Amino acid sequence: MNLNNSNQSPTTFNALRIHNVIASYKKHGYEVILGNPDSLGTQLARDGHVLSISLGVTLSDILVFQWVAEIAPWDRALVIGNAFGFSTLLLAGLCPGCCVDAIDAEIEGAENQMGSELTRILAKQDFPNVQLTKGFSPQDLPSATRFDSYDFIFIDGMHTNEQLLKDYKGIRNLRSDASVVYFHDIGMARMFQAWKQIRSALLMDGDEAFDLHFTSFGSTMVVRGIPALSSFLNSSCKPLDSYLYYFGAKGAGFRTALRMFWRTIRHRN
Repeated sequence: MNLNNSNQSPTTFNALRIHNVIASYKKHGYEVILGNPDSLGTQLARDGHVLSISLGVTLSDILVFQWVAEIAPWDRALVIGNAFGFSTLLLAGLCPGCCVDAIDAEIEGAENQMGSELTRILAKQDFPNVQLTKGFSPQDLPSATRFDSYDFIFIDGMHTNEQLLKDYKGIRNLRSDASVVYFHDIGMARMFQAWKQIRSALLMDGDEAFDLHFTSFGSTMVVRGIPALSSFLNSSCKPLDSYLYYFGAKGAGFRTALRMFWRTIRHRN
């Protein structure tokens, strides 16, 4: 199917572009698992073995990425925390021709380095405008960034309040006049303290902050200079801390509960 077919809607375009990213992994023998009864997050598998790398973005995050791509497609994106590259390549795939810079310290998961190597292989073959640098945010951002400003910045590094503040301060002046900063896993990792500090003390003129309560792990966003996106989010978002789910079980207890839920559904069917 030709992505340039004018009869296709923007949503169809984005669906095909997401498919192209998943197909890139498949060509090299890897399966992208977009959530299952054991995990809400995206995982990477090879020969039936789920690799020991941090989880990727969820389907709910991908939905928000699509909204932004339709309303304000980006020319330059920056990713903090690459894992096996799914979010990095997804941002590249949703806006063909854009440039994506990513940085990862390669310290999360026994196969994190392999995930970086795979990202570079796929980027070289299918997403040539992607660059991945091994390093720590924010101190290594100067060597990882090719541009003075970015339209979409995805923060998914170490999940602590202290590190989130460091990451945001490191990219605050790297934002273009019309830009989005997407913070992953705020609710799941309980980084409310840092998020509240960002909202109360670190926003700049024209910034608007949003709690994306409908995302699986409680992501958040700062928007500047994109009125159409801000208007849509103002009518759609609610505070994260009003949802008990984000304070709830995680780890083995949550996975067990999820499996029990699916077993119950299957039994009833």
